[in-house]
Amino acid sequence: MSVRRFVAAGALLALALLCAAPAAAQRKKPTDPAECPYCHGDPALMKAAGILSHGPFPFGKNDTAKVDAFLVTSEIRWIETDFFRIGFGLRESKIKPEDKKKYVAELTRLKQVLPEVKPDTGVLDPWLRLHLYAQRGHEILDKFLGLINGKEVQLASGSDGGRWKGNYAGGFGPYLGMTEKYEWLVTSTEAAHTAFMTEHFGLQLKVAHREHIISRGVLGYYCHAMEGQLRDDGALYGNLAFNLAHNFLDGLQHYSYDTPVWFHEGLAHWMERELNPRYNTFDSGEGGVAEMTRKENWKPEVLKLIADSSCPHVAEMMGLKSYAEFKLPHHFATWSMIDFLIRTQPQNFGKFVWVLKGNVDAKGIQTGAGLPDYFRTKFKEHFGMNYPEFEEAWRAWVKVAYQPGIPKGGDPNGPIHPLGNPGGLPGG
Repeated sequence: MSVRRFVAAGALLALALLCAAPAAAQRKKPTDPAECPYCHGDPALMKAAGILSHGPFPFGKNDTAKVDAFLVTSEIRWIETDFFRIGFGLRESKIKPEDKKKYVAELTRLKQVLPEVKPDTGVLDPWLRLHLYAQRGHEILDKFLGLINGKEVQLASGSDGGRWKGNYAGGFGPYLGMTEKYEWLVTSTEAAHTAFMTEHFGLQLKVAHREHIISRGVLGYYCHAMEGQLRDDGALYGNLAFNLAHNFLDGLQHYSYDTPVWFHEGLAHWMERELNPRYNTFDSGEGGVAEMTRKENWKPEVLKLIADSSCPHVAEMMGLKSYAEFKLPHHFATWSMIDFLIRTQPQNFGKFVWVLKGNVDAKGIQTGAGLPDYFRTKFKEHFGMNYPEFEEAWRAWVKVAYQPGIPKGGDPNGPIHPLGNPGGLPGG
């Protein structure tokens, strides 16, 4: 309000505005933790729910307070657990009738630690979505640890020199081997996302991005709701599973070198599709556009590739250096090959992932040197097959397991390591 209008309004209006000013100044922002209708920013409730903070905390190249000051109109709500730092800038989301049962199950788990959650709600308000995604992050972590036989591993603290305890050792910090917690930010607009990426990483990107912040020892994922189908909560959930799978595999025993992109992409597809095959995420290279499909059922596509002998070979895919080189047959094949390994040799799959991230030199330093030969040797040691033998066994399995009417993977009991952590937060 201008000074001229204030004077013209007279003394009574001036007095009324002066009296109202303190109340207006005290009005809380919608992103203030005290405005959360579930935890109310209450330390006791937050602790019970595995929530360490609603901010501020380190994020990106600085911290959440500076992100808020920079993206002042984005209304980002923040949450920190014992493994994640999350920023969520989206509005409410209506639950589709066909998805109601899934959400009731998820929100019932969340209600165990946040009693004011109503599992039968038809709308996810921003605060509820924030808490739900914190729970989902831990459930994705729990699934990943199940796949790699890592649920019994105890994470080390700083006083332990940043090393793992238990049966496995490696890395430089307590977060699968990374120094700091995994972080994730979803903004509501492309403009906000691009502004964040430019300010923090010097990247003028309009698309989602995973980043290794070397100075902090952090692996982060940053996206916005205007890309693809991410306005849909189910698509956003699957997208998070896909990208956390990538970051978890990179961070396991520390992100010291890149592992084969086909194995990476196949595992990420598997994690997302086990959650919901309706939505699928595809990586692309810098400046490139990924080959994508909206098909939900990939099994017939794999069967076609096998029938006409056009399926990519492992030896060929080992030569792929970036996701920009992927074509649709690569995506179908990598997902299916990982599906085969997980369902037929789950214990060996977990052991192989640990060994894959343990390629060290004579001094015990992770270098990734000679990785193609290392991968081939360890693959045969753990799965008992060379590449041609593996492909023959995989093709034979697919011809049976992917026929219509056969349960997932040919297993009458359904998928192994079902996504979901009945214990709520924390889920690691």
